[in-house]
Amino acid sequence: MSTKNTSAVPEEVTLATGEQIEHIMDMWRRRLKGRNVTLAEANYIIQNGGQYLPTMDKAADVLVDQVRSDMQNTTVRMVCNIRRNRNAQQVINDTGRAKYVTDEVAATMPVGHGPEEVELVYFRLGRVVYADELEREYEARGLTPDPQAQAADNEAYPAFADGHPNGCYWNRDGKVHSYLTFSRWSDGRRHVYCYRDGHRWFDYWWFAGVRKS
Repeated sequence: MSTKNTSAVPEEVTLATGEQIEHIMDMWRRRLKGRNVTLAEANYIIQNGGQYLPTMDKAADVLVDQVRSDMQNTTVRMVCNIRRNRNAQQVINDTGRAKYVTDEVAATMPVGHGPEEVELVYFRLGRVVYADELEREYEARGLTPDPQAQAADNEAYPAFADGHPNGCYWNRDGKVHSYLTFSRWSDGRRHVYCYRDGHRWFDYWWFAGVRKS
């Protein structure tokens, strides 16, 4: 069963009613009936329910993520199996990308905290943004950066950053941030940067964070 962080839903948001959930389930039943599931197959699913719960959870996550992305002009992605026991260098190395990393900065990257499954919200501002502006944009959305979760998502789906070059920050000092980015060069190489400076983010960058509890 999914262990999605239930704190992802802000307190002021009204949850779906039981009637609405049942209506959505009726839409799902239509598809299952259309697949002509046999009596033997249905019995097998029921008798081995625990085996198929992860598949059902994933299908539900894909649906909810798509709806939230469509409604909020964002990209919402469930990130699973985040290995929080890895240090920052392991997190970066395991992305399998060409590395451009300042070790001293990487050592400050927040790791080891948080659930192993999170809902990661990507958003794009479509304009140039600086450190103080970016922090305000995160705050306005009720998000906080989670570099380890973002790295795990880019590790699991390396092609995502091809169309969604993305990054996040931590430890601002004045107008300087430490940051982590994922993108693809014109020659096809995928790379990861981890530096610290007064980074100016251009309009094509996506940012990501988890909802504050």
